[in-house]
Amino acid sequence: MAERNDDGNMNIFQKISKIRKQVEVIQKNAQGTKDFRYVTEDEILAKVSTFMDKYGLILIPKIRSGTFKATPYSYESQKADRMGNMYLKKYNEIITEADMTYEWIDINNPTPENRLSVDWAVIGQHSDASQSFGSGLTYSMRYFLLKFFNIATPEDDPDNWRSKQKDAEKAEDKMIAAQVIKEFDTLVRAYLSEHSDKATDIKELCSKYAKGGDYFAIKDPDAAAKLLKEFKDNFKEE
Repeated sequence: MAERNDDGNMNIFQKISKIRKQVEVIQKNAQGTKDFRYVTEDEILAKVSTFMDKYGLILIPKIRSGTFKATPYSYESQKADRMGNMYLKKYNEIITEADMTYEWIDINNPTPENRLSVDWAVIGQHSDASQSFGSGLTYSMRYFLLKFFNIATPEDDPDNWRSKQKDAEKAEDKMIAAQVIKEFDTLVRAYLSEHSDKATDIKELCSKYAKGGDYFAIKDPDAAAKLLKEFKDNFKEE
């Protein structure tokens, strides 16, 4: 049984959220055709499976009954021989496809509420039917995990991606703070129009959260929310 640590009271969705946070970015580690780079399945599984073990989750891939199909597929491609003469080369391949379900199960508490099924698909193409299906399964698993956990796969150092993520979080915090401060400013102006003698008291309150009482300089949403609450608690309309 997987190590429970402090996760004994977490449900399956909370555990999945924990894993997503741990694997949010994986740098591309393999070279494909031309300039195409990608993350290999073993690189993804190495990270995801570590935290699946930690939080006691298993993932079961299932082919839905009656959905598997293998279809012959032929195409031609222009080639050149050693003499430079062009000719058409015919390829005979097999496309395999099926509908899938990936099911997450909490092995520490495998109740229906601690299971999660996600519909997916598999499709592969190769001259050999078994290799077509096998490569399709590999591709399916790789992209399921990438998309399910919203994993970013940057070309450069993951730290650069995390820096961009932090910048986005800061921008969101500033936006939320600005909305709260806008509400605060509206309430303060309305209050002072009726209680001008309270201006000094309100400035002192604002000075607790912003230098010189300039509440428009507040960028932290928590500080903005605390200022608004304290104002509402202490400067009520009579």
